[in-house]
Amino acid sequence: CDIEGVTGVVSYEQAEPGHADYVFGQTMFMRDLMALLDGLASGGADEAILYDEHYFGRNIDMGTLPSWVHVICGKPPYRKDWPGGLDADFSGVVLLGFHSKANTSNGLLAHSYELDISDLRLNGVSVGEIGMEAAVAGDWGVPVLMMTGDSAGAAEAKKLLPGLLTVTVKESLSDYGGLCFPASVTSEKISKAAAEIVRKPPRVMPYKVGKKVRLEVSLRE
Repeated sequence: CDIEGVTGVVSYEQAEPGHADYVFGQTMFMRDLMALLDGLASGGADEAILYDEHYFGRNIDMGTLPSWVHVICGKPPYRKDWPGGLDADFSGVVLLGFHSKANTSNGLLAHSYELDISDLRLNGVSVGEIGMEAAVAGDWGVPVLMMTGDSAGAAEAKKLLPGLLTVTVKESLSDYGGLCFPASVTSEKISKAAAEIVRKPPRVMPYKVGKKVRLEVSLRE
């Protein structure tokens, strides 16, 4: 889970705890998240583990979640023996509220984890948060089945992970501007897509980087 790519969010003030506008961002985030969970349940899912990856990892309202959902909070760091809670038993990964990588032309809130990172390259392939998370899952043979976010992020995900299902909740127009759709519309789209990936998972191959991995990081001045 991330927040920059959820319904209606077009500024970091709406995505960062401590700002007055964060309440709006968290509300929209929970709308998208609950739509996702409702859809997964209607499709037949009976277990899900959420990883709250945004900011401090304390964005999810626990009082609204169904009993079959567990949440990883506080952003514990990935380790060799604990890759974000993933293992080979998972059927798939959903990236909720994601966005395009740093330096994406007209990418809405485009960045790659930290704002001082200008590029990440896995074995020479430029990736952002979508690619990095897909690579971690791919190490365990787990595919990314679905992604929700802005149009630039969705395009990036489709190019990197052919066949996955994307839900565009807003059209990216610039770094801090987008054409946003009402939550009633995006919630319906997210829920429908989530049910679909449970009933008939898309044929997406796990993103395999290789046994030997070289990660290159380019920083801004």
